[in-house]
Amino acid sequence: MNIDPKEDRLRGMMRAYASPRHTVVATGVRDCEARFISSGTPVSNMSVGDMIFEIGSITKVFTGILLCLLVEEGKVDPHAPLRHMSGDLASVPDWITPERLISHTGGLPNFYMPLWRALLRPAPDGPYAGFRRSDLLAWLHTWRGRASEPRRGHAYSNLGVGLLGEAMAMQQGAPFVDMLAERIVGPLGLRNTTHRLDADQQGRFAHPRHISGRPVPPWRFEALAAAGCLRSSAHDLARFSTRVIQALNTPENSLDRAICRSAEPVFGLGRRGCTDPAAQCSGWLSMKPAKPGSRILHCSGGTAGSTCALYICPEKAEACAVVSNNGIAGSLWGGIRLDWSKQLPQAQGYFDAT
Repeated sequence: MNIDPKEDRLRGMMRAYASPRHTVVATGVRDCEARFISSGTPVSNMSVGDMIFEIGSITKVFTGILLCLLVEEGKVDPHAPLRHMSGDLASVPDWITPERLISHTGGLPNFYMPLWRALLRPAPDGPYAGFRRSDLLAWLHTWRGRASEPRRGHAYSNLGVGLLGEAMAMQQGAPFVDMLAERIVGPLGLRNTTHRLDADQQGRFAHPRHISGRPVPPWRFEALAAAGCLRSSAHDLARFSTRVIQALNTPENSLDRAICRSAEPVFGLGRRGCTDPAAQCSGWLSMKPAKPGSRILHCSGGTAGSTCALYICPEKAEACAVVSNNGIAGSLWGGIRLDWSKQLPQAQGYFDAT
C-alpha cells in the first residue's frame, strides 16, 4: 500500500489535537488545490472541509491585513501615535503606534486584568465577553504603564491588538467586525469566516470542548474582537492560504499589496533583533527552522474549546492547517503536550515531503 508522504505528515501534526471526543480537520494546499482529512468524532452530512471552528488568534492575521490595507490607502500612518486616530484615545501614550500594537511591541499587558483574577471570576462566554469600548477607554485612562515608555521588546498582547481594532473602528466610523467583513473577508471570497454564524453555519459549527471532552461555551468578543473573534472552516483557510500565496508572488491590487505588507518582518525575534530564525510581522510570525529549509508564515489560535494553526510556505506555494474543537492550547498539560509535538518542525517536514 502506497502512503502519501504529505498526508502522513498531516496526520502526524493532527495527533496532538486528536481524541475520540473531539473533531480534528487538517488541510494541505498545493498548486491551488486542497485536500482535507479528519479524525476523532465522526462527521456526517457535510464535507469535513466545511465544518466551522473557532480560530481564535488567527483573527490577528486578518486584523493585520486590514491595518495594512488602511496604510496602503493612506488612511493610517503605522508609525504615528495611536491617539491621533481618535480624540477618545487621548490617554494612550505617544510611543504606542499601530505598528507597535500589531507587532506586540507596544508594552501593553496581554489581558486587562491580572490572570489570577480572571481565573477566580471566569465568565460563561469567555474572558473577553462584556468588555466594551467604554471599559477599554476607562482601563487606558487608569493604566499605570502609561507613565513611562518601556524598553521596546516583544510581549504578546491580546489587549494591544484589540485596542488597535477599536482604534481603526473609531477612525473609520464603523464597527471593527463590519470593516473586517467588508474590506478583507468578503473580497477574499471567504464564505464561512465570520464572527457571527447564521443558521446554516450553526449547523456546521464544531461545538468547542475542553481537553477532557466536556462542552464549553464559544467565546464572545466585544471591544477586543480584533484579537480573536473569528470562526472559520478548513476550506476557507485553504482558500485564504491560496490568496496569500498568490498575493506574495504576483500582487495585483491594493489588497494584495496589503497582504504583502502584512508578511514583512517588523520586529526580529532572533539574537540582537535578527529576523532569523523568527520575526514578528503584522499578525504573522515569520519563521525559519534550524535546519536548512524555506521560511514559513505561521499563526495559531486557541480558546477554551478550540485549537488551530496555519502554516504557509510562499516559496513552495504550499500551505497546511489544522483546526479542532479541542481546547488543548488553553490547558496547562495540553499546552505542554502541544509544545512537545513540535508542530513547526512537523510543518517544515510537510513542506519538504514530495
